[in-house]
Amino acid sequence: MTTKSRMRNLVLPLGLAALAAVLVGAYIISYRKSVTNGAGLVKVLVASRDIASGTDGSDVAAGGYLQTQTIPRRAIVPGSITSAGALTSLVSAGPIYKGEQITLRQFGPISQGGVFARFSGKQRVVVVPGDPYQLLAGTLSDGDHIDIIATAKYHFGQLNRSTSKVVLRNLLVVKAPDAPKAATVTAGIPSTSASIVMTDDQAQTMAWALKNTAWLAALRPTKTPRNSATSIETLESFLGRGLPNAWGQLAGGFQGSADDGH
Repeated sequence: MTTKSRMRNLVLPLGLAALAAVLVGAYIISYRKSVTNGAGLVKVLVASRDIASGTDGSDVAAGGYLQTQTIPRRAIVPGSITSAGALTSLVSAGPIYKGEQITLRQFGPISQGGVFARFSGKQRVVVVPGDPYQLLAGTLSDGDHIDIIATAKYHFGQLNRSTSKVVLRNLLVVKAPDAPKAATVTAGIPSTSASIVMTDDQAQTMAWALKNTAWLAALRPTKTPRNSATSIETLESFLGRGLPNAWGQLAGGFQGSADDGH
């Protein structure tokens, strides 16, 4: 083998090795650049405290609900915003929790906020008039849940009868009545009202009760509320309540009336 051939055989592998090194270096530089770009830090808005559903966007923007946070670019949530100005004509469509990134998807038109955020579908808001005793004025608060108990009078032959029943359960109060002034309280005379969420079917029941019964609201507990078995209260069940069986059966067979006309 000549010297020229030996040189060619030596130079060719060296050239290929150098080319490979150049290509590997270029790849590494490109990869590092892409990683750096992906991990670049950006600023986004996050909730500095919990934001309740239905909160006005202008309050969110100006009320200390937000703070700026720097995060890796790859951690951005789609729709994240960097300025609160876009929220001023919106309301929060659902609860937003402390630390969550703020996005436009979390907000909706102003018409969906306020009281409208508390009901949907078949639900309605009914303004129920009544006296302060019926509506627990001064005790009831926004967000409480109540039952409605009604007593209806009717005729059975020559007898005037009365029956009481829990006719509606677990109704949400979105606007409680104001506490009454002592000098203005007159039982039986509607002088206040409460805004209550109920279904359209329940609204029919409430309307009938308002027109045809004596009724009252009962405040439900916030801790583990439960319901008794459905029942109705009549004169017989009223007189027999708490009596031994024999006396209870005797009272249960009494055909008098809870409303004897007096």
